Amino acid sequence: MTEPFFKATLPMPPSVNGYWLVKPKGKYLSARARKFRSEVIAYVASLGRVRTHTGRIKAHITICGRDKRKFDIDNYQKAVWDALTHAKVIADDELIDELIIKRGEIIKGGRVDVELYELNT
Repeated sequence: MTEPFFKATLPMPPSVNGYWLVKPKGKYLSARARKFRSEVIAYVASLGRVRTHTGRIKAHITICGRDKRKFDIDNYQKAVWDALTHAKVIADDELIDELIIKRGEIIKGGRVDVELYELNT
């Protein structure tokens, strides 16, 4: 396999269940979602110049839970794609053609390991 064009260890994102707040005037990002997004944007900015990827993508993510509580690994990845899009790592999450999600070891506080590869189509 080729080298990833982006590799990062990110904080544990909010679950999709806690990502959006629905209020009478519309749907809004929760405080946890805004905090996660801003942390990812700051992390990417700290890397220096990152080129926004506009081609097709294969993504591998490993979600390491905060503790021994059960959780659905598919409830966390949408926040990752949203944050990486706002951080301008990827142009849009619709570019992901292949996705592998794994459950990792338990890490205090949780984390998500992300590797993004360019697909040669």
